[in-house]
Amino acid sequence: MSQSTLRLSPRMEGVEASPTVKLNSLAQEMIRAGKDIVNLTAGETDFDTPQGIKDAAIKALQAGQTRYTAPHGIPELRQAISAWFLRDFGLNYSPSQTTVTVGVKQGIFHLILATVGPGDEVLIPRPYWVSYPEMVRLAGGTPVLVNCDDAFRLDLDDLRAKLSPRSRLLLLNSPNNPSGAMNSAEDLKEIARLLEGTAVLVSSDEIYSSLVYDGAEFVSFAKLSEDAYARTVTFNGLSKSHAMTGWRVGFAAGPINIIEAMGILQAQSSTHITSFVQPAAVEALKRTAEDFAPSLKAMQERRDLTVKLLRQIPGLKIEVPAGAFYVFPDVSAHIAVRGGGSAELAEYLLLEGGVAVVPGKPFGDDRRIRISFAKDLKTLEKGLERVRAALQKIIP
Repeated sequence: MSQSTLRLSPRMEGVEASPTVKLNSLAQEMIRAGKDIVNLTAGETDFDTPQGIKDAAIKALQAGQTRYTAPHGIPELRQAISAWFLRDFGLNYSPSQTTVTVGVKQGIFHLILATVGPGDEVLIPRPYWVSYPEMVRLAGGTPVLVNCDDAFRLDLDDLRAKLSPRSRLLLLNSPNNPSGAMNSAEDLKEIARLLEGTAVLVSSDEIYSSLVYDGAEFVSFAKLSEDAYARTVTFNGLSKSHAMTGWRVGFAAGPINIIEAMGILQAQSSTHITSFVQPAAVEALKRTAEDFAPSLKAMQERRDLTVKLLRQIPGLKIEVPAGAFYVFPDVSAHIAVRGGGSAELAEYLLLEGGVAVVPGKPFGDDRRIRISFAKDLKTLEKGLERVRAALQKIIP
């Protein structure tokens, strides 16, 4: 049988590989080939997983915790997640309302698969995490993009206009990837009021909630009201806060019938997260904001340096991110002079400038590029100087 006869499913039509992974892989290939590249694409910090968490995994492995567990996770982990939501967010979820997933990405995908079908619409504020529209299409649903202003504040009038009887799910992500913007409590309350009386579920992706700067207070959507709590599945995990991206520990909490459906999907796909990682996750959830204060301070210093240096580039416009570890500057002036779009500009920066960034188009905004500041200050200075030098060849 030839490769050309191996037909893919129609659901794969139009579904693309993750551009963030693609750009990061290309940059890594160039580095391995000996090229001097500063990689500012990665969605992870350069911090190491705390030793106590690694020790807990080693202890579990040596104790023989290598067999199957329940799809939702071991009882101790579900209890720890329940206690963590209450301690850090004031959210009262019983252990039976929680599930453990192979990262937040899989959890959101399972929620979409469990609740969205052909004819259903999913509301997605723009800019959005690149995987959201693809997940919706894979489930047979229709992504409906909701506009934000240039400061990344959700356009509530546009949300109101796009709500329809076919609206099934609203995907919130705050702090946001790629912009770093965080929804204010006032805007979240307006969103909650708009949804009252509808059958719209809310997916609240809060994976960056521990990375909030300038002493700002993060507000979880489910905390706003009884109605918001009842319609929301809250997602979080250990990847960003605990420097555990490769461990793949995400979790969700919400209405029991939705959580049970997500557990069924997990049982029929990945079964559960790695067994000996689960005791390490229990250990991780014992840690408080005080434990991570030094890393948060370092990230804020990196953000401040990034904003300062980018503001020195002629023609570039930037909003200060309130959280996460990305900036999403407007480079439309450079694109207008050079031609093409954000992908062509990102390619130019990589090949001519020696710095890897992510084009904004896959995030829903072709005027912008995403730059990660999850690097040490020296690397950031080097990379951002390359961005400046390359862009000033376009607009002096």
